[in-house]
Amino acid sequence: MLSEWFQNAWSALFFFLIRPMWKWVLRRVTGKCELLRITYEERKGAKRTLRIERSLKLSNVTYLHQLSKDEDVDIIAAVGEVMKVKQIIPEVHMKFRGDLQDCLCQICGYKRLKREVEMMRKTSYSQENSEHEEKLMQLWKILMPDEKLESRKSKQWSTIGFQGEDPMTDFRGMGILGLNQLLYFAIQYSDQCKHLLSRSHHPKYGYSFAIVGINLTNMVYKALVNGSLRTHFYNVIDGAPRVQDFHEVYCHVFWEFDKFWFKEEPEDIMQFGPMRDKFNRKLLHKLSKTSTILQSDFQIKE
Repeated sequence: MLSEWFQNAWSALFFFLIRPMWKWVLRRVTGKCELLRITYEERKGAKRTLRIERSLKLSNVTYLHQLSKDEDVDIIAAVGEVMKVKQIIPEVHMKFRGDLQDCLCQICGYKRLKREVEMMRKTSYSQENSEHEEKLMQLWKILMPDEKLESRKSKQWSTIGFQGEDPMTDFRGMGILGLNQLLYFAIQYSDQCKHLLSRSHHPKYGYSFAIVGINLTNMVYKALVNGSLRTHFYNVIDGAPRVQDFHEVYCHVFWEFDKFWFKEEPEDIMQFGPMRDKFNRKLLHKLSKTSTILQSDFQIKE
């Protein structure tokens, strides 16, 4: 209890007294505000954008602080206002406008991506929705091109890793997002997706392909919501990240999880929970490094 009080007291002292004083000293010495110093000190990428984002969030200037929260921002107007507030002369610091514009595009775009992904997650799969049904049928046709689905509800769904006769019940946790990501993987990386499906039928190390896929959707969704995926997106996407970019992360994670699963050689499928959590810890640790880029070669090695 006492240690928690000291920690809170130190945090308050640092953010409300020590940090502002230190910023004031640095501005006097360098002639540059914090935002300007960051663009000079850091190259384009996650480290720069994360520092810009943190600076805006901790700013005592209401307008700057609000920029760290807003999703829909007129970027060009916002950069102009920041330069006005911070008295940055564009003729002297010619790169600042473009650098800050890039960072704000990434910061605001990430928030919009979270909103869009959340909407998909909250959209329940409905058998009455023809678009949902078409996507599900398309998933079957891509993964099982040589086998006809006898009926909408069928034990055949277990072949691609669903739990029961109706896949709709497996999408309850992640909504239509779970299906969208499985289908994206199947469409964009058809051979690789079918390769993983084949591996999921391994007599000893097999797993339920679709159920694992939905679990991994939950994993990347949480990484998006808690901000862990910012490092990857800020390093590889020049502007605002899109849903397609999020799906690409999912494909990478699925591909890497399959390799991890077989490398670990679990005793049986009951080890899935602990193995998933171990893999997630490795993923989050990797994403904690500002240099991280999630990238797979997607090369099928027999």
